[in-house]
Amino acid sequence: MEIRVGSDAPNRVRTSLERHGRVGWYEWTLRELVRYVFGIGILGLLVFVPLQMELSWLPNNAAPSFDPSVVAVLAVLAMFVVGVIAILAYRTMWGDGGWVDRNVARHRAASGALEGPPSVRP
Repeated sequence: MEIRVGSDAPNRVRTSLERHGRVGWYEWTLRELVRYVFGIGILGLLVFVPLQMELSWLPNNAAPSFDPSVVAVLAVLAMFVVGVIAILAYRTMWGDGGWVDRNVARHRAASGALEGPPSVRP
């Protein structure tokens, strides 16, 4: 199997140099920085949603509002829902032909850039 690394290759086979070194700030921001922030946000949701659920069913100096097994099931269900929504959002944003690809193509067409950032003369 031959791996294509041209402009028609999907994002998953692009080399690290192409993803980090041969792109402008706009494309790097959408493809890399926003993706990392998205991942950190999802990790935060997966951690803090169950913690908030624990605080809501177990008030200070009072009896639990719900049975702990019900809260555990709801926490697992919430983590599953967050995971499914995160996967669908990721595929919509960064999948082949997704929102990021369309915006980068539109930005390149508007700026008139043919291939990557302009070269700097020594």
